Amino acid sequence: MAGVPTKDVVGHSAVVSGTDPAAPKGARAAGAIGTSTPLKGFFFSWVSVCVAETITLPTDTVKTRMQVQGELGAVKVYRNSIHAATTIAKTEGVAALWKGLGPALVRQSVYGTFRYGAYEPIKKQFGVTPTAQFNLVRKVAAACAAGTIGSLIAVPCDLVKVQMMTDISGTRYAGTFSAFRDIYRSEGLKGMWRGTGPTCSRAAVGAMTELPVYDEIKTRLLAQGNFDDGFQLHAVSALCAGLVSTFAMNPFDVAKSRTMNQTRGGPVYSGMVDCLTKTVRNEGVMSLWKGFLPAYARVGPRVLIIFVVLEQLRTHFD
Repeated sequence: MAGVPTKDVVGHSAVVSGTDPAAPKGARAAGAIGTSTPLKGFFFSWVSVCVAETITLPTDTVKTRMQVQGELGAVKVYRNSIHAATTIAKTEGVAALWKGLGPALVRQSVYGTFRYGAYEPIKKQFGVTPTAQFNLVRKVAAACAAGTIGSLIAVPCDLVKVQMMTDISGTRYAGTFSAFRDIYRSEGLKGMWRGTGPTCSRAAVGAMTELPVYDEIKTRLLAQGNFDDGFQLHAVSALCAGLVSTFAMNPFDVAKSRTMNQTRGGPVYSGMVDCLTKTVRNEGVMSLWKGFLPAYARVGPRVLIIFVVLEQLRTHFD
């Protein structure tokens, strides 16, 4: 019976939805963001991530610019997030805040769609049920797998997005597809996957802290009767998940931005560990959380938009 709270064997509340044998065919599948068919899950995820990416891209541009400034002693251009946003808009035009939108949407069509769409199917394969032990560990593993695989496929899109966002002059590339072409011609196929280590690490950490946190908070609050299954529940769960995820991802995000932004003749990092080491040595430990506020200003609303849109699509079309 949908919405019935139960207790698992370790005493944790869970909510079973769509598990009633008498439920009509096509009823929503069990799980925090489950759908009646995997195809619907992937489609709903694609719509949700593309809407969220378009709305929140300016904060991602600001975050990326702040993360790459000051590398290895270079002069800092922006004092804070607001100064960065106003400076970019004033000197490069408001449209510059959406630099990299093309590769960002291509990336989300691959990475975001897989990350959210594959979570419930993988979770099921990992044995997550209302009565299974170690459900949270299994959820974390499922989210980690979904995020890592999706990110690995989408690394070239991430690379192009970062390089376009940090192109202050606007002359590095003529457009999205020319960026893909130029990077491939100058660095080869291997160069297209530059920064894979920090990118996949960031994606794994982000997914394994965001999806299970949303899943657990939503499930527990619903089981305790504190919220109805509606906007308030989805918003609280999403904002909490976004905060945890942003804090955990930020060091990897800094390494990813710096590794991907380097070009031939520029600052050179041999890999993620080298980048993190040099960053801490030259700028201090707290530099690993550079851009945290614009990062959460993006991730918080982005996660909120993704889950609210996803839940609405599940409610009205599943």
